[in-house]
Amino acid sequence: MPSGTTAPSLAALPAALRIALSTGLLLAASNVGAQSTDGNADDATTLDRLEVVGIAPSTDTATKTDTPIREIPQSISVVTAEDLRDRAVHGVEEAMWYVAGAQGGGYGNDSRSDWMLLRGFTPARYQDGLALADGSGTGITRIEPYGLERVEVLKGPASVSYGAMPPGGMVNYVSKRPTAETLREIELQAGSFNLFQAGVDFGGPLTDDGRWRYRLTAMARNSDDPVDYIHDDRYYVAPALTWAPDAATSLTLLASWQEADTMSGAGFLPAEGTLLPNPNGKIPPNRFTGEPDANGYDKTRRSAGYEFSHDFGDGTRFQQSLRYASTDVETGPTVGPFGYLGDQRTLFRYLFPTEEHSDNLGLDNNLQFAFGDTVRHEVLVGLDWRRGRNDYASAFSFNAPTLDVFDPVYGAPVVRPDYTSRTLQTQSQLGLYVQDQVSVDRWRITFGGRQDWVGTDTDDLINGGSAHQSDEKASGRVGVNYLFDNGWAPYVGYSQSFQPTVGTDFDGNAFVPTTGEQVELGLKYQPASGRVLATLAVYDLRQQNTLVVDPNHTLFQIQQGEVTVRGVELEGRWNAGNGFSLYGAYAQVDSEVTETTDPLSLGAEIPLQPKQAASLGADYTIPYGVLAGLGFGAGVRYTGEHYGDAYNDWETPSYTLVDAAVHYDLGNWRLQLNASNLADKEYISACNSAAWCYYGYPRAVTATARVRW
Repeated sequence: MPSGTTAPSLAALPAALRIALSTGLLLAASNVGAQSTDGNADDATTLDRLEVVGIAPSTDTATKTDTPIREIPQSISVVTAEDLRDRAVHGVEEAMWYVAGAQGGGYGNDSRSDWMLLRGFTPARYQDGLALADGSGTGITRIEPYGLERVEVLKGPASVSYGAMPPGGMVNYVSKRPTAETLREIELQAGSFNLFQAGVDFGGPLTDDGRWRYRLTAMARNSDDPVDYIHDDRYYVAPALTWAPDAATSLTLLASWQEADTMSGAGFLPAEGTLLPNPNGKIPPNRFTGEPDANGYDKTRRSAGYEFSHDFGDGTRFQQSLRYASTDVETGPTVGPFGYLGDQRTLFRYLFPTEEHSDNLGLDNNLQFAFGDTVRHEVLVGLDWRRGRNDYASAFSFNAPTLDVFDPVYGAPVVRPDYTSRTLQTQSQLGLYVQDQVSVDRWRITFGGRQDWVGTDTDDLINGGSAHQSDEKASGRVGVNYLFDNGWAPYVGYSQSFQPTVGTDFDGNAFVPTTGEQVELGLKYQPASGRVLATLAVYDLRQQNTLVVDPNHTLFQIQQGEVTVRGVELEGRWNAGNGFSLYGAYAQVDSEVTETTDPLSLGAEIPLQPKQAASLGADYTIPYGVLAGLGFGAGVRYTGEHYGDAYNDWETPSYTLVDAAVHYDLGNWRLQLNASNLADKEYISACNSAAWCYYGYPRAVTATARVRW
């Protein structure tokens, strides 16, 4: 069993990466490139369009108002559509690879879902500011990256704006919207594992006056997977329509449909043969552990809604957004492995069929108004409501055929068992919130408070019985930023979160919500040139009221747990000019179970969360001469040692991966070739136990041809 060694210091990082982090990101926080050689600010040139790519000046995810990033008293990262395109991202977890404090793909490649962590916790998932489904399988639905304008990552508690959510933060997927200018795009991709993908993105005005605008985005994908017998086919269509009768009023209708046709059967491999030696040899990363005719996994999601806004003038604005979505997941009998029988080669397997249907309705209303001169107030008052309904059925049986993992023979008969569990859970949340963003000279002070009422009904549809739980919780946030004229902005912030915990203890007392609180100190840099965005953050994050085993009644739980996460994050992007950009991230995270009734887990680190992670990337496009338009990109990612289980018995080694890209812009065309894990490094991303380990992402090469006109 792996020994529990400590994570490396910065000095233990690979030399090239250590040097790059100690120099490149510091350069990104300087004003190099903001002045031309004659000492004057750069003039607008034909290169400016390239130089601002990848840097977002503002966001509304943190405050629900359009706020410059350096005025937000909390760390936030924005992955733009350009980043998604330039890196040929096929899953949002891949977009997290260059975000400080975030982890993506902790269980390796999984064609079914996106697995992410923010500051050690699974993040809340939102789309266009409204919560997504939060079921067992629907809660990790892979949102199609081709349909997104950007991905905004807010780190730390944010219940003051959104209500119930975990303390690590949230990921907000921002959908593509109608455009004022004509947009026509066709994209074709081919790549590793027989990938073939085609996408179209059209938008623009429907009328001469521009009052009606549209967007139609669609994608179809046919692909295999690094694991044998698994396919990764996807289909996506998203129409959008905007009506803007005048400059003050706008109504946008958003709809989408996406389907994933894939398989389960990757990962869940024994430690002996992957992380540890096995006398029979090494299990190949492409080994399928299910049954080809039994492990189907189909997921369909449909959504429709709107966003309405009206500006009354004098700083007063009303906004309303609504969305209904349904998500369905259906699986076959689903055969999975559960370790060896005893000969270190024959897998003991189980059956785990599931079926899940989620329906979600969300509504958010808010009114913004501004007043004051010397002391300027921008006040936001809002009321939001959401209702989620999740119907989840499953069965579990060990009546599955065995499999020789080193010489597999598939095709043994599999009988789907009847469901033994089916739970219908309905949860409604009503929240009232208020926020004041105060401007006094260079000071920016943010206050926020919120009260939530949450009701949860749980019905056992097979064995009978039902339960109702009501929770009320207040949450808040306060932060201060100081804006220097040269772009620097130190800040301090305090924020809270809560998350309902459904169930009762031995005495029948309902659990209270799990809570979180964070203190964050930071320094942001975003000069007026817009070429640089850098954030340094230091935080102390605590989660209270976590469930632990009742020492007096081991089949029950009590709320006496606390987890503490302390960390340092550095993230930056520098568009230096003349076609060169540099970006990177570094995070050091110390997590610890500080209160628990289980002595074996006291002091343990959060599973899947490395103590250190770092990344650095660069891109250069030749701006002049006969080779103008030819560009090259490269990136390196380091993930430190980390544990895969709650007791910290299973530690996986650190790994460093290299990405690369070549691209060529010719008129309206872009041709690009991307390779992630260029060296095809074979590594174990995590081990939960002796029975379950997971290989990380192998090398994937994608060739893209894109035309816009």
